[in-house]
Amino acid sequence: MTRISSVDESETMSFVTINFAGHTFQMDASDDMDLVARQIASGSYEAPLPFLMMATLLRMEGLFIDVGANTGVYTIMTGTVASDRRIIAFEPLPPVIEILKRNLASNDLTGRVTLIEAALSEHAGTADLHLPDPRHGLIETSASLEQSFQKTHSTIQVPVKRLDDFAITDTIAVIKVDIEGHEHAFLRGARETILLHRPIIFAEVVKPARRSAIGAFLHDVGYIDFRLRPDMAIHDGEVLFDNAAWNHALVPSERLTKFKEVCDACNLPMLRRFQLV
Repeated sequence: MTRISSVDESETMSFVTINFAGHTFQMDASDDMDLVARQIASGSYEAPLPFLMMATLLRMEGLFIDVGANTGVYTIMTGTVASDRRIIAFEPLPPVIEILKRNLASNDLTGRVTLIEAALSEHAGTADLHLPDPRHGLIETSASLEQSFQKTHSTIQVPVKRLDDFAITDTIAVIKVDIEGHEHAFLRGARETILLHRPIIFAEVVKPARRSAIGAFLHDVGYIDFRLRPDMAIHDGEVLFDNAAWNHALVPSERLTKFKEVCDACNLPMLRRFQLV
């Protein structure tokens, strides 16, 4: 696997320059408050997801949709590595959106990325976004539409939409969804889009996630779950929580050969504990 490394840091601005697979991009470190920017620069962020996602995008034509874009790590990475790719990014939290906009501008991606300032769910309207205690002093990455996700310090009202309501006609290659336990609701609100486009979906599945609801949805639409450990992609026959594999690949059954090709390119073995019928 290619290492991610920081190559320099501006003395006058709080941007970290990151080298990924021979490509360079910048992330606003926000005076060291963006832990994600620091982790991605050091090569310690969410392995093997960055490599696997970029390898998938380079092998599949179509849009990249970033749901819960936060400050834009995967949007910026995609825009840099897959330079011909259109991107749609969704993010509802206003202070984070401002950092995301700075990151887009610093990488000359503002014109290529459609930024939609909203959360995605299974209904449209408005909803409470639950914010944890801010005393950690970092850019917030744990805001959730799920009240039970963690202890709530405060809430703000944000616009909520369904992906299906956008009626996207251009082919979608990859969706990344990281929305703190609300992934099951996003999937239900994206059902028709998923059935039409059959993208590979990279989703975070943390301990509070409604895993049985995710599993039922995947069975209904003909998808297979692989949890992504740093050293292996594992299919268990059900959606499990794994503290060493918060990220999962949700793969259409007809794209298993393509997904294996991607895993092979990243030297990531696939383990199928249950054979697929």
